[in-house]
Amino acid sequence: MTQKIICLVLTLFLVACGATGSKITPTPETGKAGTFKVAMLFPGPVDDKGWNQSGYEGLKLIEKELGAEVAYSASVPEADGEKLFRQYAKKSFDFLISHGDEYRDAAETVAKDFPRAKFAVMSSYAGNNKNVGALAFRSGEVGYLTGVVAGLKTKTKKVAFIGGQAYPVMEEEAILFKRGVLETKLDSTVSIKWVNSWSDADKARKIAQEQVAAGTDVLVVDADRANIGVIIAAQSKGVYVIGWTHAINGMENRHKLAPKTIVTSVVQQVPMLMLEGATLVQQGRWEGKQYKFGLLEEVQDLAPFYGALTPEQEAFVDSVKQDIITGKINVSP
Repeated sequence: MTQKIICLVLTLFLVACGATGSKITPTPETGKAGTFKVAMLFPGPVDDKGWNQSGYEGLKLIEKELGAEVAYSASVPEADGEKLFRQYAKKSFDFLISHGDEYRDAAETVAKDFPRAKFAVMSSYAGNNKNVGALAFRSGEVGYLTGVVAGLKTKTKKVAFIGGQAYPVMEEEAILFKRGVLETKLDSTVSIKWVNSWSDADKARKIAQEQVAAGTDVLVVDADRANIGVIIAAQSKGVYVIGWTHAINGMENRHKLAPKTIVTSVVQQVPMLMLEGATLVQQGRWEGKQYKFGLLEEVQDLAPFYGALTPEQEAFVDSVKQDIITGKINVSP
């Protein structure tokens, strides 16, 4: 095992350690209090260096930028969602956020009893056209872009998308990834695989190894903490990875983990997405529908390539990005 792979394994160990512990009672945040009150439920710990931490940083950004009073409950079992949402609603919180799809049903139930409170699900969801809506990225945009990059980079004409769980937003990414590949390199083979976990790095590694054994030379992975398993597998076999991250504590570009393996990473800025939603609520413009933001609003993009593509290839990717923004390329699923 090379020194780089050992470092990556140690990184995985540290991330896994950060995922221990449970906190399901409301945890008020000290700081600047205001009349605008925002509370959030997390399915995991807020120091996981992954999806949950990105949401916590969004909560802190809302506190800073909007002068909000904020509170949260972390590592909340799905069964406790309704109880905690109801507890926050009784305390007159204005905006209650489910960080993921886990507490959607709870939000819908509590929202009926507290029509003045606004609820958001951080996932694809149509909303109730009243007070429950959703905040999501236009993930098809970056799904398509990663497909273009994979199509440019592959030599074997075999590429794969490895996702955490087959949620609607993830399926949208995968569909558009495949479209981007095939419209860039027509005769490619595109595999789509699901880890069915956001943290099982060992399972993700095994899926990646199977794909590489079948001839895949470019892997795109969006599986949160499980991403590291794919990177380890790719690095050991000399193939390429396009990663996915949510801009946590300046770690949005994972390139330094494996500079010869990681071509680029999708950077989806969860804190900025949350701030967009909270601003709508504070301004009285929340309509209980699905709100999507993307390249145009600069809440998502690709990290630098650091020479992984030729200048001509980089220019092509940038032209595709601009065509997506202007609507010349259709990225609807």
